[in-house]
Amino acid sequence: MTITPASYTLETLGFDPSWQGSAIRAAFTLDGTLEDFTLARVSAVHRTRCELLTCERGELVKISAPLRSVENDYGEEEYPVVGDWVLAQPIPGTGSDSQPAEHKPLAILPRRSYLTRPSATRESADQSVAANVDMLCIVEPCFPEPSIGRIERYTALAHASGVQVSLILTKGDLVTAEQLAGYRESLGSGVDAVLTVCTDNGYDPAPVAELVAGRTAAFLGRSGAGKSTLVNALLNPGTDPREDASENQVQATFAVRDADGKGRHTTTSRQMIVLPGAGESGTEPSLGTVLIDTPGVRALAATSDSAAIDETFDDVSSYASSCRYSDCSHGSEPGCAVQQALADGSLDPERFERYRRMMAESARLRLRSQEREYRQSNRAFTKANKAGRRTLMSIKGRAN
Repeated sequence: MTITPASYTLETLGFDPSWQGSAIRAAFTLDGTLEDFTLARVSAVHRTRCELLTCERGELVKISAPLRSVENDYGEEEYPVVGDWVLAQPIPGTGSDSQPAEHKPLAILPRRSYLTRPSATRESADQSVAANVDMLCIVEPCFPEPSIGRIERYTALAHASGVQVSLILTKGDLVTAEQLAGYRESLGSGVDAVLTVCTDNGYDPAPVAELVAGRTAAFLGRSGAGKSTLVNALLNPGTDPREDASENQVQATFAVRDADGKGRHTTTSRQMIVLPGAGESGTEPSLGTVLIDTPGVRALAATSDSAAIDETFDDVSSYASSCRYSDCSHGSEPGCAVQQALADGSLDPERFERYRRMMAESARLRLRSQEREYRQSNRAFTKANKAGRRTLMSIKGRAN
């Protein structure tokens, strides 16, 4: 499947010279040269298949590939995720004049960033969101009232992945100007940028387009926050993405409930989309601007990275560094600078309570992860031990 307009290069997908070096090294590891492989970026991952995007003769070409694990630089098997750069080769006997051949991924280039989120269930394994992301855009609606706790948790995830984080407040026309100003001030203290999207005077996504220009940006937020509507607006500048016309609906959207402003899942899988911005000629695509739309998140657990939480709550960690004891729990210990800040009003008690809860949850996640790793190691040892015993018995001529 070929995607127009015909003026794309790998740089449109976010490729740069440093990726070139990684690709050459990966090809060498596979006993070949870069010309022996197809260099592509993973645009979607489904249950058994994934989709790749590459460029041929100035056009974007979508390639289907079976979802299979690939050995990484550390000798571990892992599955491609949205945003990965991969080396692949055609599968013989597939494809036609109108359809590119299916490809088999053979190598995943080393990731610059890896955005994951912990499961909100009792499962300790993190869920992959996207790879090679430059910016996490938290999409939070102004109605119903935004959740500062959810924004802080997203911010901590961004810090744990080492990516920039921005807050995009949607549906700003559903609240008063005073409320909107208050939200911007109270919710944007821990992020790199805050933008507001209103629809009362027409849908203008230009500020968001400027924010993500030249970056790979992942949009995360609750269901009904307006992530897919934003993506549609960025893909179709000058048109209203709220209209029902199919040409304006690259990503499916659905209305929220009038009673409480809550939405339901419309986007069901992560998808990478190339933003076709205009250059000087008005026809050139933007260079390296890639969007990753994600399903809405109803429940979000804390990151297991305590340092990322400290970075998110930098005011709390700043006070904590002045405590008399380095292992202060910020309870009843003498010389606790955090308790002193709470007493004199320098630190918001509600913010400290959110910090305390997130830290406690993070510690539980780390403990569960260690227990899971121990069980996996124990099962592997038991399996290897049984296999060794069977081999030994076979050598001795005894029945298993």
